[in-house]
Amino acid sequence: MKHTVEDLGVFGGRTIFPAARPIGQLALPNREAFFRLVAGVYARRRITNNGPLVQKLERRLAQLHQVRHCIAVANASLGLILLMQALARHAGGEVIMPAFTYAGLPHLAQWAGLRPRFCDVEARSHALDPACAAAAIDDGTALILAVHQVNSPCFITEFEQLSRDTGVPLVFDSVHGARCSFQGRPIGGFGRAEVFSLHATKLLNGFEGGYITTSDDMLADLLRRQRNFGYVDEAATAGIGLNAKLNELHAAAALSCLDDLDALVQRNQRRYELYRAAFAGISGLDCVRYADNGERWNYEFFLLEVTDAFPLSRNQIVTVLRAEQALARPYYSPPLHLSQHCPAFIDPPSLPVTETLSRRFIQMPVGETLQPEDISALADLFRFMQGNAAAIRPRLEAAG
Repeated sequence: MKHTVEDLGVFGGRTIFPAARPIGQLALPNREAFFRLVAGVYARRRITNNGPLVQKLERRLAQLHQVRHCIAVANASLGLILLMQALARHAGGEVIMPAFTYAGLPHLAQWAGLRPRFCDVEARSHALDPACAAAAIDDGTALILAVHQVNSPCFITEFEQLSRDTGVPLVFDSVHGARCSFQGRPIGGFGRAEVFSLHATKLLNGFEGGYITTSDDMLADLLRRQRNFGYVDEAATAGIGLNAKLNELHAAAALSCLDDLDALVQRNQRRYELYRAAFAGISGLDCVRYADNGERWNYEFFLLEVTDAFPLSRNQIVTVLRAEQALARPYYSPPLHLSQHCPAFIDPPSLPVTETLSRRFIQMPVGETLQPEDISALADLFRFMQGNAAAIRPRLEAAG
């Protein structure tokens, strides 16, 4: 509890949290299940190269997403590179993508030999705007990369129709779409393929890793070769490939988390509801809501919106929070087209919706390390900031 401005961690006071409260899920695998699976790995002496645990994980994830194929990979980034390289209409072309998203996407397009083409997002969903994407398509367009946002899937119907009309392949970055649905179907079976993450911060924790879902038989065969140096047998390769295989230990971690996935979603929803209740009535703040429309959500994030009515800026709030060991951060800020992640060869476009959104949101601590009393403490901290902003603001501004 803060009584004076000097009590704030940013000014040398004792922090609210003795240890960091991060923004990732950090859901631990079931200990007994994990070590039982690892014992089998040791006994078989088969650590990698499409081992039985990887194959089992792929079968279970294909069932979860209701698709014919799941291709496990070492991480989601490699999965996106493989997929973009495999599906691009022509080498060196443009990948249409949002600028209000993960900083790594333009890097991955370049690793695949392609060029990012940033487009604006729709204001309510924060997802890639189909009209903006359609206007950007020309003979140089190689691929559409649409990104599911934490509280809203992409405009799936519109993008699938756009892909059919133009012949431009469509893939989805679905790292925030695990255990979500669209029109009653699990995210994972739309477009040519979708990519998910098994990183420890994501819903399904494989420590590291990722996977691609598709019902395209030929594409699945190609991706399985690509992730293993392009091998078709022990002596011959067919086409370009690299080492993107998932190992058995990471598969064991993911399998040990898989049965707890629905319970984790329920715990996420409870934390989301506690956040909404704790922050209710603090003027100048709002949150991004999950729709009550019968679809499934994973409640992975809590995004706090800071309006002009709050007496501190979004960035000032983040400075105070991080000094208290609450590892909040500005949400997708700066946007990619105005950041260091924008390649030098791109003339940054004007994306007014993206630029407005990038100034408004805070990604708050979530996940398994966050306790109910932590959420109450964060709400109390915001009330303290609100009531003492006149003294806090000039000291933050003086500190730069």
